[in-house]
Amino acid sequence: MSAQSIYFLTDSKGNKTHAVLPIELYESLLGLKDMVNCTASLSQHEIYTFRIKNVIAQGYPTGPRSHPAFVIIKGSQITLQTVGSVPKHITELREKLLDEDKIRFDAQSGCLKACADLVLKSSSMAATLVAGNVRNGLDVWINREGFSLKDSGYGAKAHRGRNKKDK
Repeated sequence: MSAQSIYFLTDSKGNKTHAVLPIELYESLLGLKDMVNCTASLSQHEIYTFRIKNVIAQGYPTGPRSHPAFVIIKGSQITLQTVGSVPKHITELREKLLDEDKIRFDAQSGCLKACADLVLKSSSMAATLVAGNVRNGLDVWINREGFSLKDSGYGAKAHRGRNKKDK
């Protein structure tokens, strides 16, 4: 049997009942099965990246696609300073995370660093925390293929009602 051959076993009527295939192909198929499994563990979520001001953060959405929470992954970088227009709840969150030692200053990178996974109410809240200014998280978090969360089907969908002319 060659390494590229697939053989089929048949029943008495000639119907295929089993396949015999090379182990490399079998292992590849098992890998694909894991990729499409909807109950993947957190370590297998699709990772999204946000880059700004020499800072790189990574995370993933969790929860319903229409309004997902967002997890910033441990080790992600966060800008050191915020602008004055950042909402009060974000500045309070930064202070709380610093007090709880969930983020801390990293002298090597000159920015803050997440010391644990940070679960936030939305991707925009996560992006604003990382950037230090207000950001739309559905637009700025990008996966390895270059698609934003919005491109990937996250966030509230546009209302698809009838046109005014149809009423």
